[in-house]
Order: sequence, then structure tokens, then C-alpha cells
Amino acid sequence: MNLKWIALSLVFGCAALANAAADKVVGYFPYWSQYSQFAPKDIRYNMVTHIHYVSLSPSSDGSLAFADENDAENFKELAKLSNENKVKLIVSIGGMEQEGTLAEIAGSDEMLSTFANNAASWISENGAAGAELDWQNLTAENAEAFGKMVNALKEALGDKELAVTAYPQSSADAYSAEALNRADYITVFVPDQMTEESSELKPNQSVTVFEEAMNTLSSKGVEKDKLVPVVLFYGKSFTGAKGLGEAQTGIGSGNEGILSYKELMAKFDTPDYQVTFDEASKSEVAVSDMESIVFMGIPSVKALAETVKNEGYAGVAAYDLSQDHTEPIVSLLVTIGLELRPDVNYKPKKK
Repeated sequence: MNLKWIALSLVFGCAALANAAADKVVGYFPYWSQYSQFAPKDIRYNMVTHIHYVSLSPSSDGSLAFADENDAENFKELAKLSNENKVKLIVSIGGMEQEGTLAEIAGSDEMLSTFANNAASWISENGAAGAELDWQNLTAENAEAFGKMVNALKEALGDKELAVTAYPQSSADAYSAEALNRADYITVFVPDQMTEESSELKPNQSVTVFEEAMNTLSSKGVEKDKLVPVVLFYGKSFTGAKGLGEAQTGIGSGNEGILSYKELMAKFDTPDYQVTFDEASKSEVAVSDMESIVFMGIPSVKALAETVKNEGYAGVAAYDLSQDHTEPIVSLLVTIGLELRPDVNYKPKKK
């Protein structure tokens, strides 16, 4: 066969694989959604391929329990609707302030086996499709223990899916490519970049920061087609600053300076805010007489989805589902879907 045709076939084949890899749209459903009047019935299931329920808390004896037992009935409904809509329900295990317990479990082979088997049993008995290991504040000292826990969960889950959360900005030295590549996919968290301690206004998240985070992992040998960046569906407000790079004087409106994306859209439906897209970082900033708000909106989320598709990453995740706007023209889930799953019908259902 002509070598030129072989080369062309490989090029087009790799391109097809890259595009095919970017097919995951993950939506997080945290237990506290119950307190914001967002229920499993409110999820637009056609817009996601996976739902991550947050969360189960481990105990040092290897047992698992809902982080909030009041959400048990909600979870049953979530599992029922996810299965009916053919969406994979993944249950997050661990999370905030659970790193000590996870380290204790991983320190004992017997306890680690009990924990992994309990996780697998819980997943099977409660109608879920898999688990997500969320070990936060990981350090290099925990690297071996983390790898052992990933291996134990992967083996115990069998044909169920295993996702692993990675925090490359704070824990890059703790991750080995071997451990992360055992997972079916990896949710990549970039935490708030803009805090009250930051002297000058900067993007809270941006495509540039995501690219750095993903490159940190892929340069270690982590498979690119397993990486799923997690977009925060909220903005952060600060007083004083009149744009990026300017000094801020404290938190602005919202819940301790945090506003959901749908709240932002309501604010911006007035002439009080001037919203601009920052080309350098690929993120948005909104400025009024009272405050500046940094967030990721349609242009930046579209740019991120394009990067994911073009670079052959696995998909994009939304944190969280309750914070998106339901109007398709301003929905971030629709924006992601149009890039990664264009064949889906994103038109609203007729009432």
C-alpha cells in the first residue's frame, strides 16, 4: 500500500479518535441541592451523559454513609430517573475534610479491602453505575496510599466505572500516571483562583488555567482522553475593582460573594453591568458601579469545550447542575453540548 495513504489514514484515524473521546458531559448533583429547591426531577437528563452525586462519607472502619442522611430519598429518585433516562449515575466518595479518614483506611490492607468491597456493594445495591474517588489535599506522602486505594476500588467495582478527582494545582506531586490511568476517567478540579485574599481582581476560572492544569497531568503521562475539566457554574463578586488587574476592597453581592450562573443572568438583564470577554485568559468579567464579578460564561465555556474537543480530552463537567440557566440560549450545559454532542436536541420541551 502507498505509504502516503497509510500516513493519511493514520492522521484521519487519530483525528476521529480525538473527536470521539470528547463525548462526556458530566453534571454534579450535590446533596445540598435539596435546600435550594432543586430536585432530581429538575435535571435535564438529555444534556448529560453522567451525573455525579455528592456524596458518600467514609468511616475509619470502612463503612459508607450519606454525607446528609436527609438526602436518602432524593438519591433513590435520582437513581430511578438516571436509569430511566440512560444516564450513568456515579457516586462521589470522600470530599471536603475526608482526607484523614481516607489515609487511615488506605494505611491498612484489611481495612482498604473492606472499604472497597463496601463501596462496590453500595453502588450495586443502590442502582449506580460507578464511583468517584475524591481525595482532597493529597500530598506526596499519600501518593502510594492513593495508588493502592485506586487499585482496590477498580478491582472491587469490576465492570462498574471508576472516576478519580485530581487537583493538579495543589497536588501534582502526589499523582502518578499509573494510578490515575487506572481510572475510567479523571475529573480535573481547578478551585477558586480569586479569593478575598487576592489583592487584585483576576479570573476565578479560565480556559488558560484549565489548559495549564490539564498539561500538568498529561506531561506526567496521564492519558489525555481521560481528563474532564470541571467548570464552576458560579461567579465571584468583589467591590472596588473596576476590571481585571485592579485592586479589590472586599466581597460583593451574593452568598458571601458567590452568585450562581442563573443569578448572574438575572443581574445582567439590566443595564447596570458591562460584561466583557477577556481574550488573554478566555474568561468573563462584569463591572458595575458597585462591584466586579468574575465568572465563566458562554464564550469561555464554548472555548473550553472547543479545546477539549480539539485536544482529545474526555469531556466537560458542570459544578453544579442546579446553577445553570434553563433557557437554551443562555444555558452553559447547552453551550457545552452543542460542541461535544451536537446531535442532541437542545430545544426546550413544549408546555
